[in-house]
Amino acid sequence: MRPGWLAIILTLSAPVADAQYKWVDSSGHIGYGDKPPAGAHDIESLQGVARGAPYDQQADLPFQLQRTVKEFPVTLYTMSGCPGCDQGRAMLKGRAVPFSERTVGSAEDVQALRKLTGSDQLPAFQVGSQFITGFNSSAWESALDLAGYPHENQLPPTWTWPAPKALVEAKPAPAAQTEPAAPPAAGNTP
Repeated sequence: MRPGWLAIILTLSAPVADAQYKWVDSSGHIGYGDKPPAGAHDIESLQGVARGAPYDQQADLPFQLQRTVKEFPVTLYTMSGCPGCDQGRAMLKGRAVPFSERTVGSAEDVQALRKLTGSDQLPAFQVGSQFITGFNSSAWESALDLAGYPHENQLPPTWTWPAPKALVEAKPAPAAQTEPAAPPAAGNTP
């Protein structure tokens, strides 16, 4: 076969090879591959992303920004009604820095904040392992520069800021335990 024909055949068959499937075979075993065997049932097409896997929007970031976010993650600690927190959030969004926000709203959150930063002053700003308490734009900008965050926006157009989460995740309430029924009193049996 001539090399030109081989290239054409491989090019035309490439999209077919990309298709992936999940199935259950006649023995009840789950299988994966590009072609389900005869007798397979519950055949499911997999479209490149495992079902149930959360979408990681950081995978859409440019490589260097992904690396900076991984090595020097940015976390902003805030509370409602805090002007410095609002200014810090606006600064980070204005510079297009991917960050997570943790809110302080309970006594447990305040204790956790003191343990992390050595202070209960908000906002608190973390780049990698460095903490800065209180809003100071020049100190925050300097920390971001040292970590390697760019000044220009490199976020994809589809980027959405993650929702703030409580610093200490709320523990689920314990399930109510029911008392076992008391045995019938003696002499009251039918």
